[in-house]
Amino acid sequence: MVVELPLDHHCPWRELCEQMRGRLEGLGEIVAAQQTLLAEQRELGQEREAQHQALDAKIAELERRLLGPSSEKLPPIERELDQELSEEERARRREQAAAKRRERTAARKTSMPTERTEHPVADADKHCPVCGGATGVFSRIGFKESTTYDYVPGHFVRRVHARETVACRCGQCVLTAPVPDKVTERGLYESGFIAWLVVSKCVDSLPIYRVEKQLGRLGVPISRSTMNDLLHQAAEALGPLVARLRERIAQMPVVLADETSIKIADRKKRGFVWVFHGRDPETDQELALYVLATTRSGETPVQILGGTEGTLLVDGYTGYNDVTDPEGRGRGGCWSHSRRRFFAARETAPEDANEAMATIRKLFRIEHDAFEREVVRTPAHQRMRDERSRPILEAFREWLTRKRHEYLPKSPMGQAIGYTLRQWPRLTHFLQDPRIPIHNNASESRLRVVALGRKNFMFVGHPKAGRNIAALYSILGSCISCGVEPTAYLTDVLPRVRHATTPAELDALLPDRWIPRSSN
Repeated sequence: MVVELPLDHHCPWRELCEQMRGRLEGLGEIVAAQQTLLAEQRELGQEREAQHQALDAKIAELERRLLGPSSEKLPPIERELDQELSEEERARRREQAAAKRRERTAARKTSMPTERTEHPVADADKHCPVCGGATGVFSRIGFKESTTYDYVPGHFVRRVHARETVACRCGQCVLTAPVPDKVTERGLYESGFIAWLVVSKCVDSLPIYRVEKQLGRLGVPISRSTMNDLLHQAAEALGPLVARLRERIAQMPVVLADETSIKIADRKKRGFVWVFHGRDPETDQELALYVLATTRSGETPVQILGGTEGTLLVDGYTGYNDVTDPEGRGRGGCWSHSRRRFFAARETAPEDANEAMATIRKLFRIEHDAFEREVVRTPAHQRMRDERSRPILEAFREWLTRKRHEYLPKSPMGQAIGYTLRQWPRLTHFLQDPRIPIHNNASESRLRVVALGRKNFMFVGHPKAGRNIAALYSILGSCISCGVEPTAYLTDVLPRVRHATTPAELDALLPDRWIPRSSN
């Protein structure tokens, strides 16, 4: 039997059910809120874990730099490549290196001034113990030669220029011999002295006060302010050469660049020295340009390379973006920077970090083989990259994409993988042209002279002084790249540069095309 209740009938069970349903819905909202909170806490925990790993890696790196032995530092790639060779191959390469050292030593011996001193046998010693013969019976057979090395203390010369004056018999004409070429008008110091001073400051990184002491011991009284003036005069005299060097760097198809900081005494913020260098296709010689800027903004690369074509090989710094792709130069990446990031990740992910470093080492092995075969920057080098490097890179990218999901983005390994994948188009740009290196180590090597000067003389006085020092670095760095002795070069070029006006005349005085005046 079914009992029908009126609609307005009051049922306590219905009210109880409604209350229970409301409570259940409230509990569901609470559970959902708790799940959301747990998910947020989980994400926060993962983020903090990644931060802790990154901090642990930084602490380990700082401890390695400050307290650890040198063996814990990032090993040079050449050392790792050498360890992969067999003992016979290492022995063969050691013999080749020794032969090259002997060649360099022989070349230095031929360029070094040589004095021959003959030591005759004294008459008192000319006595034969066999026949009793004395001085008169001995005849010369020859000489037994031996070589020693000595140091003759450097000295400076006070040179008096006596310019002849002649008069014509007519009494209407008087002639005087012209003044020898000088770096500056009425200058007391000739080009050889200024060249020695510039090399001491900008190649040997000696502070001026040490140079002052050295000159004082040699009997040359000269103040620090005078030496600073001479440095600036030399930089200004070489200004046209630096400007021409800047034009030629901008025309090079492949340019490498990097930057480092330097203190400017009259500024609160540090300045930056930029280096741009490359190989001139006509002379096949390396030239370098150093530029000082008061900021690290992208204005400096734009001033040097803006509107030019070719490739710019740099690290991941965004300051170079304005002169690279899509409308500017193509941008190459540095595999050494990627390798350093994987090296820093060894503390938290040793297996995968070592595997990544081993893969990068294979790329360097191919470049080393091209160097051994003497095919660098040739079509044969391009074929080696197509046949060997390209498959390695394709497999490496797949491995990085797969491993990326196994590490937190802010962990050391996650950062290394993320950096490499973000830079991938730039890191593989070298496959397009055999003239493009796979690393930017050469730029860092060129900035070592700036770092050493920053340690020794610590700062430059003001931006103009920094620009003059950068100009001298440019000329001297190009000299060293071209195998030109910088002191002899400056001694010859400083008096001549004031007479060079056209690009051809300036090119003839740059280190890659310079011919000493005595050789003309």
